[in-house]
Amino acid sequence: MSARSRASRLPLASIALLLLGCSSTPGVDPEAPDGGAAEVDGSVAPPTGPACGRLTTPCAEGGACEGAQDCESKLCVDAKCKGVAPADGTKNGDETDVDCGGTAAPACSDGKGCKVASDCTSGVCTAGVCQAPTASDGVQNGDETGVDCGGSTTKAPRCPAGSGCLSDADCDNVLCDTTQKKCKAAAHDDGIKNLDETGIDCGGPTPTVARCATGQGCAADTDCDNVLCDKGASLCAAPTSTDGLKNGTETDVDCGGGAPTNAPKCAIGLGCAANADCSSDGCSAALGNKCSPKSCATAETAGIKTCGGIETGQAGAAAAQESCCKSLVLPTRNTRRLDKYEITSGRFRAFLTSVGPNVRAWVTAYAAANPGSQLASLASTPITDGTTTPPTASTLATLYPNADRFVAHSLTAHMTSDIDNYNGIRGCYNGDGSYSANTYWNDAVHMADFGLPPRSLPRAVSDEKPLNCAMPIMFAAFCAWDGGELALLADFQDAWGATTYPWGAADIYRPKYNWCNGPYRNGNFTCQCSVLNPNRPASCQGQTFDAIGESGVFYEWPRNTDRSKDNEPLIAAPGRMVDDATALKAGGESWMDLAGNLAEYTGDFNSNNQTFCDLSVTPNAGATTCTRSQGGGTGTLYTGLPRSGIVGSTWEGHAYGRGRTSGFAVTFQYGKFGARCARPAAPF
Repeated sequence: MSARSRASRLPLASIALLLLGCSSTPGVDPEAPDGGAAEVDGSVAPPTGPACGRLTTPCAEGGACEGAQDCESKLCVDAKCKGVAPADGTKNGDETDVDCGGTAAPACSDGKGCKVASDCTSGVCTAGVCQAPTASDGVQNGDETGVDCGGSTTKAPRCPAGSGCLSDADCDNVLCDTTQKKCKAAAHDDGIKNLDETGIDCGGPTPTVARCATGQGCAADTDCDNVLCDKGASLCAAPTSTDGLKNGTETDVDCGGGAPTNAPKCAIGLGCAANADCSSDGCSAALGNKCSPKSCATAETAGIKTCGGIETGQAGAAAAQESCCKSLVLPTRNTRRLDKYEITSGRFRAFLTSVGPNVRAWVTAYAAANPGSQLASLASTPITDGTTTPPTASTLATLYPNADRFVAHSLTAHMTSDIDNYNGIRGCYNGDGSYSANTYWNDAVHMADFGLPPRSLPRAVSDEKPLNCAMPIMFAAFCAWDGGELALLADFQDAWGATTYPWGAADIYRPKYNWCNGPYRNGNFTCQCSVLNPNRPASCQGQTFDAIGESGVFYEWPRNTDRSKDNEPLIAAPGRMVDDATALKAGGESWMDLAGNLAEYTGDFNSNNQTFCDLSVTPNAGATTCTRSQGGGTGTLYTGLPRSGIVGSTWEGHAYGRGRTSGFAVTFQYGKFGARCARPAAPF
């Protein structure tokens, strides 16, 4: 019989007991099936309290019952009062719906009855009914991780910093601290585009934030890391060779490098990492990784970056000295440049290191590839050595050196010893007691090839000096290799201007420029202002350089050298004589040493039938022989050589002024002559 059936059929004894109330007799057990006394020490104990039930106080959990009315819980099962259970299938206790709500049962699901919000799993009770979670109900419900945010089922927005979270996906563009279960504050290193960033941890107005790489978001060019912002796509664009920026692998703005921009080569003076970055094919480490003429594309510095008004080693030299490869646009011949300085021995060494020792092969190849060039015209000039059996005819190119040592026209012969038919004491021979001024330094082994002692000065000193004692044909080859040609007389005169001297109409006299330097009657020249000169011009009187005295020397570097072995200290490194500067300027700069220091060969070659006596080796078999005009020696006589023009004046006192288009054979060596190059304006 069910509990509810039993409750309607109570025994009369039970009714009587309920009417009388519960016994207070000790030992009486109200929960005993018969309501009798409990055993105490083996005997029946008297009742301990009043009876409970529907007629009196409803029974607590565990009390005897015959129906729900007997129990406080209104739940009687198997004659026992039971506590409220959420799975009993009954709305009881303070439940607001079957098995849910109230203070003891679980909260109710959506659609169930409720009285207050806590009755509902959603936390929302409206009109006595639990409501389904929404993203705007002001309650953290559903699978939300914060109030109306996070999770997925309510389609709530992502949570702000400080709100709850289980993963980054719950947070609104910030990270989730999975330990604290809170969304972190936004940061510029969190791997997320937030705060004022335009890309992931990049861009925006905060100066300490990195700039964005290609493909990252941007609003302005300043958001991007050295690339432009594609405003349409709001993305940092890929580098290009026309974006006006140095980016990608470029070595300067829109030039040099390779992929991805594949920019054109850089002009002289722009940044580079290798020769291939430069239109000149020369990248100079000495000049701070800048494109330069090839002669300055070396890590060595002597004669490369040592031109200017202060001697190396003196205070201020590092700031005052500059590139010896500077070239300035001419005033009226403005499609051409004339080099600011004379060619140094250091630059010429770079040429010989690059193309030597077989300079002849290089000249021949260059002439073939550049048939309209100055060098091609010179090298193709027909010459002969007079051989009649069999007849021999060749071109001037055969007079270039083709080996380092020992053979006819070797580099050693060209750069160390007189090999033409003048004599051995005019400044190109280097020996004890000789009058020598050869600025190209050779080591002791090469000097010994010609029975000459080692050089008395270190190579670094000689490399800073302007090159002399080389033939015009060698200067012409150098200039072609270096990206130009041997400067023409018209180039010099354009830089010189219309005046008598480059700086103006009047001679400023020594020691303002390096002319007539050396002892009195040095080489039979009477230096103009020597105190021993009986014909000293009146303009010399009262000048401060009278105090120099009998020596007549006003320039010497290094000082106090043994000039019986080497007179090159009397020749100034380019730019040292700061007053020998042109009045005409290009970009605020003057051309230097156009009046003195060394007279200079020009590329104005004519067809005069000059001779060359090659004294470097035994005469060719069957050739016409010749002897040195002073000092003896027999060599092969070559004929048919052109002349080279000449301009300026020498440190020893020779004066050629504004120049002439014919002067000396293109195989003439002289310790007082040098050269400089002219170039197209465009590559710079």
